[in-house]
Amino acid sequence: MKILNSVFASVLLLGVCGFATSCNDDDDVSNIEFVSGDFVVSKSAMALAGTQPQTLTIKSPVAPIVTSDAAWLRVSEIERSVSASIYTCVVSADENSAYEPRTATLTVKAGNETKTVAVTQYGAETVQLVSVSPSETLDEYGGTLTVTYSATGDVNVTAPQWLSTVTSRSLETNSVEFRYSANYSGEARGGDIVIALASDPSISVVVTVSQANAEASNMNSSAKELAAKMFAGVNIGNTMEPPSGEGTWGAAKVTQEYVRGLKQLGFNAVRIPCAWDSHVSDASTNTIDPAWLDRVDEVVGYIVGEDMYAIVNIHWDGGWLEESCVKGYDAAVDKKQRDYWTQIASKLNHYDEHLLFAGMNEPGQQDQGGVNNTSIDAIKAYQQTFVDAVRATGGNNSTRCLIHQTPYTNIDKGVSSNYSLPNDAVKDRALVEVHFYDPSDFTLMGKDGEWGAGSKVKFYWGAANHIAGSDRNCTWGEESYVDAQFKKMQDAYVAKGVPVIVGEYCVDIRSTSSFSDLDVDAWKASRAYWTEYITRSAKNHGCVPFYWETGSDINRANGTSKNAYVLESLFKGATEGKYPF
Repeated sequence: MKILNSVFASVLLLGVCGFATSCNDDDDVSNIEFVSGDFVVSKSAMALAGTQPQTLTIKSPVAPIVTSDAAWLRVSEIERSVSASIYTCVVSADENSAYEPRTATLTVKAGNETKTVAVTQYGAETVQLVSVSPSETLDEYGGTLTVTYSATGDVNVTAPQWLSTVTSRSLETNSVEFRYSANYSGEARGGDIVIALASDPSISVVVTVSQANAEASNMNSSAKELAAKMFAGVNIGNTMEPPSGEGTWGAAKVTQEYVRGLKQLGFNAVRIPCAWDSHVSDASTNTIDPAWLDRVDEVVGYIVGEDMYAIVNIHWDGGWLEESCVKGYDAAVDKKQRDYWTQIASKLNHYDEHLLFAGMNEPGQQDQGGVNNTSIDAIKAYQQTFVDAVRATGGNNSTRCLIHQTPYTNIDKGVSSNYSLPNDAVKDRALVEVHFYDPSDFTLMGKDGEWGAGSKVKFYWGAANHIAGSDRNCTWGEESYVDAQFKKMQDAYVAKGVPVIVGEYCVDIRSTSSFSDLDVDAWKASRAYWTEYITRSAKNHGCVPFYWETGSDINRANGTSKNAYVLESLFKGATEGKYPF
């Protein structure tokens, strides 16, 4: 970040529009009345490095007069720019032989208006700290920090990554403001803010800040109470779950700025699909790399520090867990499940109820045909190990809400098979998870013929969006189907005190480069309407929606919207949907 002393002058020159008032040197302007904003001086304070001059810019409807109260401080003749309302003068000083800072005041008079500029001359280039507000000791639950300084030239400001710059101002105030989140990292943190001259970084001032750990003690909410607090959720998809490492699947690494952007969009819950088996430092003991545990802890801290809810799971990661279920129970897999969750839960134990754990992602992923009891028995065993391992770590994990996935996170397999939730001595702390991508030939299918001869990708969902005579209209999975599916989850789980997480739902992006017959406007309307309807129906039936997002709809750099049409529909559905609890 660079703070430029000349920014204000440039803004004045670019921003001036015509003024009705004009003047010449012979006019009597002593009693002219100014409109607010007519009279502006580019600097209220000026720092001079030795005899190096600086330019003062003045916006005024009349010719201003600039005077100095010190003999060593000189002001050149005032020059009018191409704009009749912009004037400049050069301020310079005699050599400061004493090499000690000295001060003077410039008085700028225009008509009956007067402004002053405080001038400090240094014997050499310098950066000096003026104030730190409120203090170098930061509030553990988050806040803002303002550092005010004096500098003889342009500066660069560097700070710890967890301090986010809110506003940088020019020499008019010489200050920089930071925002920071609550510190739920489990330990105190600190760092240096360095303000250095751009021309010579060795000339700098350092502000050392520290922030204590915030105590996380709120673990009182039941699963239903916690679910009711989640307005709308989003996934950080294809980011922390690649076996090849964070961000290697095209989505940028997670930053605090991105998480804050998600909150500003309107989300208050974030699901973090996460790999673990590919981050093992010692396979003989199933030891997770401490650096990876620290990184996941950091990302959870970004989310919880913004008063958002976070879900950490064991995602696909090569299929070591969920795909192995199709072969039946495996003691080695079960041991990994226990060992990994013991380490994950222990590392993240310091977070309060804002953090939830999900034992798997889509267990039995290859078993997409009929229900396989062998697979389901393995899923149930691994989920029981998950509960036992987390609870055994004690502390906040003794009562933390835990999320269990139906076979393949499928609604029908979750309500019509022999699947059941694991035993948990802690009551009212269980949630169940499903994913929703119906109708899949509209949401997921990549190309015509991909799912058999004659199969075609569908573009238009919802009767109002159908195009007459088109073979791209959806033929199943529309409004009544959606309501019926979520009603199944409401009857089987929600009505019995177990809220549901819809951990993933979205419609893949389509384009005319892949489908020449795509009516883009009708498809966008269908995609938006599907997203709105799923979100609303899910909430109406007691299911918390978590939108699947990999960077197509949300900017990964700062969390801003890339496709407003679908996000606005999502939040419309989230607002209109009402949980039945």
